[in-house]
Amino acid sequence: MELYVIRHTEVHNPDNLCYGNFDIPLLKDYELKSDLLFYNLPNNIDQIFSSPSKRCTDLLDYQNVDFITKNELRELDFGDWEGKKWDEINQNDLNFWMEDYVNRHPKNGEKMIDLYNRSIKFTYDVFYLNHKKILFVTHSGVIRALLSEALDINLRNIFDIPIKFNEIYKFSLNSSNKLSLHFSSKKDIETNYTTKKII
Repeated sequence: MELYVIRHTEVHNPDNLCYGNFDIPLLKDYELKSDLLFYNLPNNIDQIFSSPSKRCTDLLDYQNVDFITKNELRELDFGDWEGKKWDEINQNDLNFWMEDYVNRHPKNGEKMIDLYNRSIKFTYDVFYLNHKKILFVTHSGVIRALLSEALDINLRNIFDIPIKFNEIYKFSLNSSNKLSLHFSSKKDIETNYTTKKII
């Protein structure tokens, strides 16, 4: 089975708000970006799963395709920080969290290890549905969890890998039934030409 994973397109966030589960709109050009993303995906996707966040479901609604929302694909829950400006969050609290974001959580929020566990469990469950091609529409946090699993990168170092908007990642199971990442082409949707995505 092949798993294609895309991050939603760029959001409209002029106030630099903290957003994980907080709904924030996409930039107005998301329809064009959605078309270009789907242009670069296989035509015969068997099943689409999406985060319930509108910044993911709006891309799919525009394409008029059937999909299933799954909480396992939502972004990290920042708890009491959700919807606040980053510079309004208590700096001591922020620093404490950043020292060990894998095992610490914002107040009433979620640890990175919890995001990892929920998203990886769901991904392996999906691989046993016997579909040929699956699409996830999700967020940078979930993609980082998948890359951590596929490339054996410690979660403490996963933010060293930049996750851009509009990117397509392709995964499969290797001979050991472990998640693996493919070298795959992606569309550069800013300049509309095909490049190679190498992680």
